[in-house]
Amino acid sequence: MFGLTRKQFLKRSSKSLDETGSQALLIRGLIEREINGNIDKNEAQNQIKHILKGVESIFFDYEKLDPPSECVSIYRKILNCLIILQDAVAANYDYINVSAEDKEDTAKEKLERSKLFLERFRNEFRPLTIEVDSHLKK
Repeated sequence: MFGLTRKQFLKRSSKSLDETGSQALLIRGLIEREINGNIDKNEAQNQIKHILKGVESIFFDYEKLDPPSECVSIYRKILNCLIILQDAVAANYDYINVSAEDKEDTAKEKLERSKLFLERFRNEFRPLTIEVDSHLKK
């Protein structure tokens, strides 16, 4: 079976990055609401499960792609970026579970960890989207 052409791969990469950006906005919004205390635990639990499923779906769909040899570097960068976002979501999921148990110190640590992963994701995501877009325009 033939692999993807460079252009097909880059288009699918761009689509995956768009979907990933949407999930990142959702987790960022959830974290902000948690910090401000504007969300109850059940709603947070439902939202984080929805976000986790979305990020996992994007990851597994993207992982199945067979990139052309000249695009393997971008492929790996995007997978790494998705893993970082999954780490942020998982840390927030841990925060929600720990905060439900009223372990305030541990909960704050988990929330801070989630914020750090999200910041790391943002630092890698932006240049990656620019890179994929620039390759698409060639």
